[in-house]
Amino acid sequence: MTKLIFAFFSCAALLLADITVAAAASYKNALTEVVGAYKGGKVETVFAASGKLTQQIGEGADFDVFMSADLKFPQEVVKNGWANGGVIATVENKLILWSRSIDLKNGLNVLTDKSVKQIAIANPKTAPLGAAAVQALEKAGLYKKIESKLVQGDNISQATTYVESGSAEVGITGYSVVAEIIAKGEGKYAYIDSKLYDPLLYGTVILKNTKKLDEAKKFVAFLKSDEAVKIFAKHGLSVIK
Repeated sequence: MTKLIFAFFSCAALLLADITVAAAASYKNALTEVVGAYKGGKVETVFAASGKLTQQIGEGADFDVFMSADLKFPQEVVKNGWANGGVIATVENKLILWSRSIDLKNGLNVLTDKSVKQIAIANPKTAPLGAAAVQALEKAGLYKKIESKLVQGDNISQATTYVESGSAEVGITGYSVVAEIIAKGEGKYAYIDSKLYDPLLYGTVILKNTKKLDEAKKFVAFLKSDEAVKIFAKHGLSVIK
């Protein structure tokens, strides 16, 4: 019964919104704040792994805008004829090591330490930050050495939660996911050498089935406004002009 009530109110919220934005989980904190600052209408957000959202779009999900944590999934949406227009490069994120207690001064090499029993990453098949984590580990020559320690979350938010709860000693995540925690002086983090992974460029597309094209265009334009740029920057995301 509780699940039915929750589903009812979730559907009601989507119906009352001017537009619904489906966004990568690593956008959650930043985009929630951006939506709060937006005065052009009511925006409802749905967060999940980019690959899962792409699948839902292909199945006819009632979204107006798709904001992915890469360019590949929105390009797939365009290629399949599900988009209204092309991919808009929106922000860039950075990959980091994140821990509540482990000293990260040795960078990725700390992952081979005996004190690190589990390493959290997002599912690399559906979450671009998970794919970037695997790429970085492979380029650093560490993947096979620590593969048995890896635990996967369905999306980057879930993977990061494993670290916050203590289930994993270290996680590989995006700076935007933990920026608010870092700002409080909590936990430890270290940037991963950007030469070890492809740039984390996030793409946005307006979806073909939207019935609110003007509203969708207005919101997407706001993402590059001075106000949005400041909010994204606070969360470690650089807007691509």
